[in-house]
Amino acid sequence: MPSNKKGKERKKLSVQTTTIVLTEAGYRCAVPTCRQILALDLHHMWEVSAGGGNDPSNLIALCPYCHNLYHRGTISADAIYAYKSMLVALSRAFDLDAVDRLLFLTPLAKDFLIVSGDGLLHFARLIAAGLASVEQKANNNDQFVTYAINISKKGRLLIEAWRQGDRIRLKQALGGPVPGAGASGGISRR
Repeated sequence: MPSNKKGKERKKLSVQTTTIVLTEAGYRCAVPTCRQILALDLHHMWEVSAGGGNDPSNLIALCPYCHNLYHRGTISADAIYAYKSMLVALSRAFDLDAVDRLLFLTPLAKDFLIVSGDGLLHFARLIAAGLASVEQKANNNDQFVTYAINISKKGRLLIEAWRQGDRIRLKQALGGPVPGAGASGGISRR
């Protein structure tokens, strides 16, 4: 027998909320192995029908494909929480360019990227945060100094945890509490 009981009605998202969530994700899909930019949905991490609201902390930008993968069960809720945690951490600490540079460094072989002092400045935030490392490679009598930029162990751990949607590894990489985890470190469910 069909139920006459309706779940909580979904309200239209405000332009301000939409802008906050899209800006947080850099106007890209939050799934780090996707990063699609052409079309984005705003997904409620805690479903509206279960009492979730339209607060930006409960929303994440997903492309339609990844949004569908989540609802089919291919992308787990834990992964969505890890992706959101990473976006929040990165958007609070770094600008979009720094995040892109960290992702750029990830697949490169050691010492592949050689830059001048001007190029080094583009990686300053990542180096200061310990997510990238720098090593002087050449100093031609102070005429032209070059440096190798590499992703650090901490940076690699952070990216791997983000891509795998692993909140525990994300906590280890960031050195902070795991959003949605209880005092024991386990993942709590709403």
